[in-house]
Amino acid sequence: MKKLITAETIRQQHAAGKQRLEVELPATIITPEARTLATQLHIELVESVAPRKEKTGTAVPAASAIPQRAERPAPHPEELAAIRAAIVARLPKGSVSDDVIEQLIRKALDEKSAGVAAVASGPAEAKSEGAGYGIKHVKGSSVQFSRFDGAGAGNTVGLSDVITASDHSPMAAGYMAWSNCFFPWTLTYDEIDVILEGELHIRHQGKTVIGLPGDVIFIPKGSAIEFGTPSTVRFLYVTYPADWQNQ
Repeated sequence: MKKLITAETIRQQHAAGKQRLEVELPATIITPEARTLATQLHIELVESVAPRKEKTGTAVPAASAIPQRAERPAPHPEELAAIRAAIVARLPKGSVSDDVIEQLIRKALDEKSAGVAAVASGPAEAKSEGAGYGIKHVKGSSVQFSRFDGAGAGNTVGLSDVITASDHSPMAAGYMAWSNCFFPWTLTYDEIDVILEGELHIRHQGKTVIGLPGDVIFIPKGSAIEFGTPSTVRFLYVTYPADWQNQ
C-alpha cells in the first residue's frame, strides 16, 4: 500500500520543527495541497526513486540476467519536454537532482506505454451483446480506447464510450484510462466515476479528492475541475444526459 503525504502531514512536520522530509517514490503519493503547504512553510521534500523489487522482496537481477522486452519506440522530443515540464512543475525547486528527474521520466514513459497501450488512433471499440428486453452487455476485457482530445495536446488519455444515446439510454457510460497527467475540464453534465484501477485525483475549489479502486465519485453539472493521476488510473464513468459531448 502506498503512503500518502497530505497537508496535515506537512503541518505535523512543521510543528515538530522539521525542515526536511525524505520521500521515496513511487511508494509515496504527495497531494498538491501538501506540496503547496511545504513550499509555504519552507519544508524541503527530498524525493528519490527506490530500486524496483520482485514480489519475493529481492532486488531485480541485472538486465543481462533477465529476458529483455522489446524496446519501445523512441519518444518524440516534444513528448519528453512535456513529461519533464510536468514532473518539474510538481517538485519543489532544487529539491531533486537531474538523475532522479531522468528516472521519473523513464518511469512515466514505461507506465504510459503499459497503462495506455490500448489507446489507438481509430475509433474506440468494445464487444457487446444484446441480452433481450433492451439490455446490453459490454465485455470489459474487450474495451479498446481512442485518444480523448479534450485532455489537450501532449496528453495521452484513453476514452471509450460503451453506452450512448444510440442505445436508447438517457445516460451514457464508458471507460477512461491514462498515466501521469493532469488536465482541466468543465462539466456541462452530471457524472459518476467508479475507480477500477490506480488512483483518480479530482481537484475542485482548492481541494483534491483521491479515488481508489472501488470508490465512487459524483461530479455535478457545472463543476470546473482538474482530472489527473500521478501514477495510472482506469475508471468507469456514467453521465447524464447521454450526449454529454454535445452539451
